[in-house]
Amino acid sequence: MPRCNATVDKHFEGYCSLQFIRRGAVELFYDDVRHVVEAPAFWTCYPGPHIRFHVYRGTTWHHSYAAMRGPALVHLRQSGLFFLGVQPCPPHESTRYAALMDRAIRLIRTPGPLSAPRAANLLESLLLDLAERRRLEPRSEPWMEKLLATLETSGAICPDYATLARDLGMALSTLRRRFRQETGTALHRYVLELRLGRARDLVGNTELPFKEIAEQLGYDNLFYFSRQFRRFHGVPPGAYRRSRQG
Repeated sequence: MPRCNATVDKHFEGYCSLQFIRRGAVELFYDDVRHVVEAPAFWTCYPGPHIRFHVYRGTTWHHSYAAMRGPALVHLRQSGLFFLGVQPCPPHESTRYAALMDRAIRLIRTPGPLSAPRAANLLESLLLDLAERRRLEPRSEPWMEKLLATLETSGAICPDYATLARDLGMALSTLRRRFRQETGTALHRYVLELRLGRARDLVGNTELPFKEIAEQLGYDNLFYFSRQFRRFHGVPPGAYRRSRQG
């Protein structure tokens, strides 16, 4: 959409999307966390927060996006390739990224059994490139590095957030606020993403009964576990396991 003036205002359910702006600017909100996204840049939409975006100080912007769901998206999310939030890209790379998005969109719109897999492969390559840029650009906040390392290695299902905040030298309310400002998502939701990532691994890579997996992850109710798995990953546990076996 070269001259987009749309307003998006909704919760995303059952799918995610990768958004790209190559000209202009948008005002973006994840719940009440505000971003001004200036071209060229990517941002993502995903289940959970109330997401809103619209043109910022202009009449239109050049907008491209690709929506995705299913087992391939599960892999992208839990591998960290599908990032949460906003990622600017260098202006000199704008033309290359625009061409990649255009190719992916053409494939998505092209009938045929190979079009969707080729589009998925192209989008994964693009997300790999963005992930490499994030790796080479250190976070500006050292406390964030420490927090993420702690959360990812502790294995805690329900971490003691107050202790985490104290170890980082800040109040819990400050930690929650700053984490949301940095990532566009709530701290507890990030922990939930880690929990469901572990669920994905157990469902896809073991033969454990789903009830046993749910209990390992601290769920008292198998139905609630299955519903939450589907909400985050786009497919129920049984369908995900079958896709891995195929």
